[in-house]
Amino acid sequence: ALDDAPVGPMLGGLPVTGMNNAADNDKDTNIPAPADVSSNENTQLTGNGWFKVPITAHKSPKGQVSTISARIRALEKHNLSVPGKWLQAVEKLPIKEYGYGIEYYGEVGIGTPPQKFKLDFDTGSGDVWLAGEDCAVCSRHKKFNPRNSSTHKAEGRKWGISYGDGSFATGYTIRDTVSIGNLTVPNQVIGLATSESRAYQQDTVDGLLGLSYSGVSFIPGVTTFLDNINENDYLKQPIFSVYIKEKDKNDYAGEYLFGDIDHSKFEGELTWVPLSTPKFWEINLDGVSLNVEGVGKEQMEISGPAILDTGTTLIVMDEKQATEFHRGIPSAEKSEIYGWILPTNTDQLIPGNISFAIGGAEFSVPVKNLVREPVKGLDGWSFSAVTSGASNFIIIGDVFFRSNYITFDRGNARVGIAPSKH
Repeated sequence: ALDDAPVGPMLGGLPVTGMNNAADNDKDTNIPAPADVSSNENTQLTGNGWFKVPITAHKSPKGQVSTISARIRALEKHNLSVPGKWLQAVEKLPIKEYGYGIEYYGEVGIGTPPQKFKLDFDTGSGDVWLAGEDCAVCSRHKKFNPRNSSTHKAEGRKWGISYGDGSFATGYTIRDTVSIGNLTVPNQVIGLATSESRAYQQDTVDGLLGLSYSGVSFIPGVTTFLDNINENDYLKQPIFSVYIKEKDKNDYAGEYLFGDIDHSKFEGELTWVPLSTPKFWEINLDGVSLNVEGVGKEQMEISGPAILDTGTTLIVMDEKQATEFHRGIPSAEKSEIYGWILPTNTDQLIPGNISFAIGGAEFSVPVKNLVREPVKGLDGWSFSAVTSGASNFIIIGDVFFRSNYITFDRGNARVGIAPSKH
């Protein structure tokens, strides 16, 4: 029973359970939810081989063009070209922060004893990186001190990331232990930043914890954190589940549940969908439709491979697909400078939702969630949460995760999706 459970470590003011290395674990991912999970969304979970990490929602700093920056980051992250007009907009047209540039982070320990950092959990990346003690410009961030870790190993390879909006981080690599709760993954390759751009300097998040397969990394030839977990049977099940919601008064915005599934967080049963490309969390999107209350359903000619990416805020389609998507939105326009924009009152014009057909089921996103911050100088217009990029796959970001619970099954190369309970 929960009352008899030992108290675990605290992350971000919320409890996180410890877990043991379970070499004899059952490999069936259709496991029941822990008995006490549904009693309270912030409740401590107990068990053998699984734990949860609460995530916090953080708004981007004032002065940042949230949607345009999010578009650029999404495209550059996946090695896609960025329109020059968007780069100019970032430089010349800063706007007030309206709370639409949101990152979700959890607390992670690096080294022994663990030094705690706020890291962005990113299924679209394989890297683990954060600021190092030699970073003179990283004063806003907590910095990792290798001398205070008994498990630190120098590696010394040059490392760096850069994006088309001018943001970057560079440094060198080390090896050390990565800890979440009582789970410790030794000898993980980590990038330590010695320099970073102003955009990163102003960011509350200290760095990134990649949760993709090996091979999706700016640091070449490394085994990712996720694959280290899988190869060493650290969890009861080689899975993790993502639940994102509107943050509450304590900034709780959901959780990552490692090693298990919380059935109290979603409606019905998970629809299991095989990965089409194991390198990424890539599935096939069968179709998209617009469902308007009192009117009916309009099918869009949109389908193809899609990556589930918690490190991307928006939904990115190729130019033809993005045009088809916005065809169903009354008065939506394509601006040369701003990209796709929508009437700010779009949710009143077409009350309803966008439906994504995946694995024989449909998963919805409310139309209101497509409308982002107002466009400066264009009264009555807002940025769209769906953007275009020269890509041969669709990128499905946090806009979708905020409405749908997703379990990532590394052991069986599949994902499970169900509508979230909020």
